[in-house]
Amino acid sequence: MNKDDYLKLLEEIQKHNELYFQQSTPEISDYEYDLLVKQVEKIEEKHSEWVPADSPTKRVGEMPTKGFVQVKHTHPMLSLSNTYSKEEVADFFKRVDKNLEGRAVEYCVELKMDGVAISLHYEKGKLVRGVTRGNGKRGDDITANVKTIRSIPHELKEAVTLEVRGEVFIPQRDFIEMNREREEEGETPWSNPRNAAAGSLKLLDSKEVAKRKLDIVTYNAIADGLEKQSDVHTYLKKLGLPVGEEKHFKVCQDVDEILAFADTIEKERTKLPFEIDGIVIKVNSLRYHDILGATAKSPRWATAYKFAPEQAETMIEAISVQVGRTGVLTPVADLKPVPLAGSTISRATLHNEEEVLRKDIREGDTVIIEKGGDVIPKVVRVLTEKRPSDSKPWTMPEACPVCHSPVTRKEGEVAVRCPNKTACGGQNLRRISFFASKNAMDIDHLGPEIVKKLIELGFVTRISDLYRLTEEELAQVEGFKEKAIANLLKSLENSKKTTLARFIFAIGIPFVGEGTAQLLADSAESIEKLSEMGKEELCNIDGVGDKVAASIVTFLDDPAHQKELDDLLDLGVQPTAQMKKIVGHSFAGKAFVLTGSLEGLTRSEAGNLIKERGGKVSGSVSKKTDYVLVGEDPGSKYDKAKTLGITILDEETFQKML
Repeated sequence: MNKDDYLKLLEEIQKHNELYFQQSTPEISDYEYDLLVKQVEKIEEKHSEWVPADSPTKRVGEMPTKGFVQVKHTHPMLSLSNTYSKEEVADFFKRVDKNLEGRAVEYCVELKMDGVAISLHYEKGKLVRGVTRGNGKRGDDITANVKTIRSIPHELKEAVTLEVRGEVFIPQRDFIEMNREREEEGETPWSNPRNAAAGSLKLLDSKEVAKRKLDIVTYNAIADGLEKQSDVHTYLKKLGLPVGEEKHFKVCQDVDEILAFADTIEKERTKLPFEIDGIVIKVNSLRYHDILGATAKSPRWATAYKFAPEQAETMIEAISVQVGRTGVLTPVADLKPVPLAGSTISRATLHNEEEVLRKDIREGDTVIIEKGGDVIPKVVRVLTEKRPSDSKPWTMPEACPVCHSPVTRKEGEVAVRCPNKTACGGQNLRRISFFASKNAMDIDHLGPEIVKKLIELGFVTRISDLYRLTEEELAQVEGFKEKAIANLLKSLENSKKTTLARFIFAIGIPFVGEGTAQLLADSAESIEKLSEMGKEELCNIDGVGDKVAASIVTFLDDPAHQKELDDLLDLGVQPTAQMKKIVGHSFAGKAFVLTGSLEGLTRSEAGNLIKERGGKVSGSVSKKTDYVLVGEDPGSKYDKAKTLGITILDEETFQKML
């Protein structure tokens, strides 16, 4: 390879760095990226005179994010070197042995979470700062966003000053649900949980971050008095910080013991509730960490043994199009069935028209598939060399495949939609199935296949028709016997008594997930009151922004939707707010505004406590405001409250008043 080829390789890696770190939209897998970097490393060993200062082998790839303050790390946050084979792990052992001059060494091994590394700073037990890895020397100050992650304690069980390292991630179940919601709304889905977590931490509005269901596992502490990495996990747990399960840590003596642990973890990998991409091998003695030191990019006392992504080769037999509950058309690859990661895969989402065109995916193509996040099958690449000679590019149909209405496209959106909101069988199927799903109305014995049959028979065309079903109609459903009919009718009757939050979520207002539905239920306390609330009033609910408020108003102002709500209530559906009431409290009738980050509560939790006691929570300060509850880093509301002479409460005073 000549120098020009080498420089082109650097440009390609830089492109993928930008897609991965800045845009959170990678085009290649981590494994493929690592192979490119290893190729560069081999070239640089032979031609050190070619190596620029910003070579990807010399630095961490994340750049500063606009809108965040840059913070210098007290200790560099380096990235791990990667190994993929027993031989590479053995080479790591040899390097450690050589640098430690034959000293006896044991190793601590743990899961390699596929998330986003962050640093948490505690002073006298209180969380004061959260910082991203950034370029290893400086990172983004994301303290406000970090404080929305419920598993991160704002105060430790001991008043210690230390720095904690951890990995932020999104559980797979939540990732699937969030991506489903994004596709339903015509938004581009995330490629994997890691990128979803990274994108979430870079949001400038911490209210939006709070909706992303982020979680964390901590794995390192920079503190005095610790001697071994295996002690760190016990210490972090003692302080009240989240750590992994004990079975996912092991102290090992040699390569064979480590690889046996890796094999066990790889077999369990698909059963884990979060995504991992290997194990981390660390020299157990922290004293040896200082002796071994680090390169410009990676510590010499640790390495990652990464599992190659499980992939399979198969053929796309057809590209079909699904219609979502909001009318968004989603292309799906119908595959020749192939075993992959413990299950047989016959379908893979292609996300949207733009994705299909970008990858030039066609019917009849031979493709490589893998499970995104080890859960969602996706097409990684097309083997164009195996493409049939008569192959033709795929195009999105110009009419809805279910109701045949002409599709629509909005400028600036990738989504293609069926505009027939009321009479499209595809939208009705998704909408009604969603309404009946476990997290919504939780109607047992009413899965998508039963809903499909009811729609085909003409018994159900809208949600309220579910509560009009009769024994005679259900008897006509293929496979439905007397017991099945009785079970479904009983489930429908039981579902009528539900919480207001579940009901709001179930009716399918765009951009309203479970968390937002709960906020709306706590504030409105009835579906009738919610229907009367305007955009400004909705925006005053802590956690509801302009986009969500506008969507709620548009949805509930639609006469068809309003009639459907009226019919559901007339048919006996009784959604009730679950807010418990404390009578005679001093908060009764008082108006509160919350600003800043609270230590022991989220603002949503504080708001619920106020409402339980008869108080009201507003999003803006006015002369009618009685109290302003102030946390850390308060905004302009605090200044306005002081100007108006409104009583200001700190969290300690608020807790006493509770």
